[in-house]
Amino acid sequence: MVLIAAWEAAVRLGDIAPFVLPAPSQIAATALERADLLGPHVVTTATEAVLGLALGATVGWALAVLTATVPTTGQVAQPVVLLSQTVPTVVLAPLMILWAGYGITAKVVLVALTVFFPVLVAASAAIRDVDAEHADMVAGLGGTRRHQLWLVRLPASVPGALAGLRIAATYAVGAAVVSEYLAGESGIGVLIQRSRKAYAVDQIFVGIALIAILSGLMVLAIVALRRAVTPWQASPAPRP
Repeated sequence: MVLIAAWEAAVRLGDIAPFVLPAPSQIAATALERADLLGPHVVTTATEAVLGLALGATVGWALAVLTATVPTTGQVAQPVVLLSQTVPTVVLAPLMILWAGYGITAKVVLVALTVFFPVLVAASAAIRDVDAEHADMVAGLGGTRRHQLWLVRLPASVPGALAGLRIAATYAVGAAVVSEYLAGESGIGVLIQRSRKAYAVDQIFVGIALIAILSGLMVLAIVALRRAVTPWQASPAPRP
């Protein structure tokens, strides 16, 4: 609040032109005035981000389990995964658009490519750190490798996957917006691009605020999901 108040005062007292830096009050007024226009853009970006996050998390978690279960797969997949992270999403976007068209599919895939890596890394680390005694106990009771997977490794990967998902959620909205920059008919990215061409700086700040709000809501949703799925980790340790 102090920062916003200082921003407002600097713009008013410094007589800064609105097309250079609008005051927070003007940005809020623009958001209220354009609320009917903002709704469809927000829904589009949120849909792309949520679907991409779900797809990327599923692929990352499944790949982590697969590489842990079949080590040879990990040796083959690791260079490909690392190579995919060296290529910026902006470079891949034209190919995705060429292959999948201008619809939502290309944007969901781009978001998934951006977010799957944190889930993969976190879930893989959780599986590697699983207590070997638990797996040995299952084997000692006559359990097969499949039983060890279902009873030990998969449950152990859930907290790590959710931790990676929380990190990935911070990238999902940004990746959706970038994909909309390049090929979109609706979304916050399209709103910002149109505002830039019209020199509507206040609308650009509205778009930035919407990105921050959507990202924060997604992170809060992942935190709530983690507490619901792994309540033993969310609960504080009892004091002696």
